Amino acid sequence: MDGLALVFFLAVLVEKVVEIFKDIVYVVPFFPDKFRPLTLELMSLACGIIFAFQSSINAFELLDVEISNPRIGMVITGLVIGKGANFAHDFFHSYGKNKKSIEK
Repeated sequence: MDGLALVFFLAVLVEKVVEIFKDIVYVVPFFPDKFRPLTLELMSLACGIIFAFQSSINAFELLDVEISNPRIGMVITGLVIGKGANFAHDFFHSYGKNKKSIEK
């Protein structure tokens, strides 16, 4: 599977997993209302990072950017995955525009 396609697939997967847990988080009676959105956001980011490490995907390698520690790239990729499919699309689309303008 193409690397960018894998990032989008994992982003959609994280959105669906968090959507399932959303119902559970909102049903727990002793959990304060003000912490529920933050809990879902942290769960989303954690799932994204776990999926990025388990699939060994690094967005910097996919975009031909050299970094000294590939784990940093995996964490950042996990954060992009955790923010969801729309964020992943916007991230790579804006990077592609910036890369084309730099090459000109």
